[in-house]
Amino acid sequence: MIMVQCKIVQISDTHLTPAGKSPANHQRIDPEEKLQKVFDDIYTTNVNPDLIVISGDLVHEGDADSYADFHHILDQEQERLMAPIKVILGNHDRTDQFYKGFLGKKHFGRRYYYHEQLAGWDCYFLDTKCGNIEQGYLDKTQLQWLKDQLREARYPGLIFMHHPLYGPPLQQMRYSILQNGDDLLKVIADANVKAIFSGHVHFASSYLVAGILNVVADSTAYHINCTNPREHFVADGTAYNVITLADDNIGVEQRLMYLGTKTINAFKIPDTDFVDKKILKQAWNSVLSKE
Repeated sequence: MIMVQCKIVQISDTHLTPAGKSPANHQRIDPEEKLQKVFDDIYTTNVNPDLIVISGDLVHEGDADSYADFHHILDQEQERLMAPIKVILGNHDRTDQFYKGFLGKKHFGRRYYYHEQLAGWDCYFLDTKCGNIEQGYLDKTQLQWLKDQLREARYPGLIFMHHPLYGPPLQQMRYSILQNGDDLLKVIADANVKAIFSGHVHFASSYLVAGILNVVADSTAYHINCTNPREHFVADGTAYNVITLADDNIGVEQRLMYLGTKTINAFKIPDTDFVDKKILKQAWNSVLSKE
């Protein structure tokens, strides 16, 4: 039997540095240089992807000019790699500046989420930003949109989003990930969603939730060691994922290109549990007040 195969490259948490600022978390290697090495590796090793997805935290709290520069980089790589590059937003991205610099249009309040088809798959690109707080959240409007899309879907589905859904490897990360994952699971419960791809936590992981494959990509910019629940340690690191789709089967290869041994920053973690819902409500009300 001949299997229809296609490849998706997932890059996450690029954290490019805005002009005039130092790289986030004291990186000793410029994050743009790291990203370029990823693109070079994709090219020189003949990955030949059908699609490249960058799953959030594109620019580390950058302005419109930073997003315009980022767009220019991606234009060049799309031409060289002969594959479309799709992006989604992370908590460090600034939506209004992204719309202005990357999309070249004014932001009228809508979240940046959309749907694309790829070689017999439906791909859903979600926006889990909740204002400018660290945690992720999916609002009712976006969840209803996803429900409607899934109802009309012709093919098995893949979801790309920045904040991961909770699973066993993220026991110490509940304070930071998608805070209303149960709402998402209710929407996709009866749909043909095969996998969810995310980033955000800066370490690689994979796990099953309700029979759905969840793959969390490491960052191209820096790796975070989260094994100590009270203190997380940052090191320079660069990785990306190659996702292979064959009929309705999925395989994922992590390509770890560099992992530093020196700690360049550390975070104290007072509480690893999910955050108070009041924090989410306050952040989301702040978003709505600006629309």
